Amino acid sequence: MCVFYGIGPTAVINLSGQAMLFGVLLTWSEPVPLNGILSNYTIRYSVSGGIERTATTRDTSYSITNLDPSTVISNIRVLAMTGAGDGPEQYIADITTLEKPGKMQLYNYV
Repeated sequence: MCVFYGIGPTAVINLSGQAMLFGVLLTWSEPVPLNGILSNYTIRYSVSGGIERTATTRDTSYSITNLDPSTVISNIRVLAMTGAGDGPEQYIADITTLEKPGKMQLYNYV
């Protein structure tokens, strides 16, 4: 591992999001070079234009859950943190949770 002292990590790689019915799954890959030992990842986002929320994880995925169908998650960004500092934020486009499925329709085949 190559470490540049005093320099934080680079941006996370391949940040993507997948809409679900009641949430959003974010996934990414570790920065290369990491430039130190990973402390955690910080995730920032807003729900339906509300106040910014912040979460941390040591995993390369994070689920935003307990949302209503058709909820917009915006200003989504993820950054890596090491002892040398914070990396740059990586952004992705807004994601809308899936719509609530309609009533089930039964079909009779003759």
